[in-house]
Amino acid sequence: MALPLCLLALIHAAFATAADENETSTGRRDGWVSQPDGRGTFDILWSCLFTIFLCTWVSLHLNVPSAHETYRHQFSRKLRWMLQAIMAPEFVLAFATGQKVEARRSVEEFKTLDLPDQERRKWTIRHGFYANMGGFVLQPRESAAFPINSKQLLWLIKRGYVDYPTMTAKEVWDKSKADGFQKSLTCLQTGWFIIQIIGRAIQRLPITTLEITTLSFVLCTLVMFTQWANKPLDVESPTIVKSTKNIAEILIEAGPAASQPYQQTPLDFVDNLSPSWLTEVQPHLRFRTGPKMRPLPRFTNDRFPVIGAGPDAVFLFLFTMAYCGLYFVAWDFDFPTPLERHLWHISSVAMAACAFIFWVCETYQDGHRLGRWERWAAKLSTSKDGRINTMEKQRRSRRFIPVWEIIIMTPVTVVYTIARTYIVIEVFLCQRSLPIGAFETVQWSEFVPHF
Repeated sequence: MALPLCLLALIHAAFATAADENETSTGRRDGWVSQPDGRGTFDILWSCLFTIFLCTWVSLHLNVPSAHETYRHQFSRKLRWMLQAIMAPEFVLAFATGQKVEARRSVEEFKTLDLPDQERRKWTIRHGFYANMGGFVLQPRESAAFPINSKQLLWLIKRGYVDYPTMTAKEVWDKSKADGFQKSLTCLQTGWFIIQIIGRAIQRLPITTLEITTLSFVLCTLVMFTQWANKPLDVESPTIVKSTKNIAEILIEAGPAASQPYQQTPLDFVDNLSPSWLTEVQPHLRFRTGPKMRPLPRFTNDRFPVIGAGPDAVFLFLFTMAYCGLYFVAWDFDFPTPLERHLWHISSVAMAACAFIFWVCETYQDGHRLGRWERWAAKLSTSKDGRINTMEKQRRSRRFIPVWEIIIMTPVTVVYTIARTYIVIEVFLCQRSLPIGAFETVQWSEFVPHF
């Protein structure tokens, strides 16, 4: 609540130098407009900022924090992710989609356990989310504890190092701190906001660029809620999974596969949790890195999703392009100056182009990560056996993020960031001068049938 109120105070102070309700000859109102005769500047800003705050704060489902983290660290991390959601909500949505795919994939993987069908069905998508967010922490004998994801847990269960978890889906959900009031408030506010936008469009009343931007957050939030519907919210304490073996014994028995030094946790040879922005990309950019303790005390929230080429990837691509295309709705809007209008055009095109280039590069590289292209090539090859083995070795030796992708994506990221930053700044600059119709309210009585 405090964040939107602070922003409102700053914006009001910035408008204080302009004449109040200064109606120009061009059919615009400049400065801060009060609301007695309709909706004012405060109404527009409060409605949008409050909606954006709910969308970017309540919708975030972050991973389990480490055991010794203070509330201040957890709050600052969620605040950083809120800012990330404001700057690029479609990328946060990509993380949510990837986490859902991984959780659903774990359900299929756990079906390979040699257990009765009734026991195997106990592992649900909620268990997958819970495991991959750091909900299970392995405590080997006489060794440091560290979080394990669903793949690592499955590997340990198959080899008898740990017991199959007895937690039910309900017990997993009891770990969640989901606030029904907050989610209900968010749904009500976003629903009312969408109704207002539809009402203004039907009655041909001007819609501001800030409202278009807020609508994009609303749409992303609704999809994020569906993607994270089974992910526990704000889990504070993980479930300890004990093993009678120490970690040295586990690694020795794993053989040559576990002989290399680990980067994240001792079970990197099962799943190395790569790639992560905090632990792998930022060190190369000389930025502040993620947790320095090894083994990792918690799973970072920014592991790049491996979604594959299924319906989830197609949906995410279409939604991302639709999100970028939403800013084209304001193409013919009445901006305060022609320059601002041209810059909006350039930024909208740049965002859509960067998103498309990103998807092309990621789709191609994702095919190599999962061995998709190799499998397709092997199907077309006459000498399949030797070719598959060779390609599998090449795939495993390939870097997750190759140099060519870094070279292409660096300028794409810079251009996208500049374009997105301009959009975020411009939607507030536009409030200094709006068409008179932007302050008219929807006449809801016109929607009531008159007999």
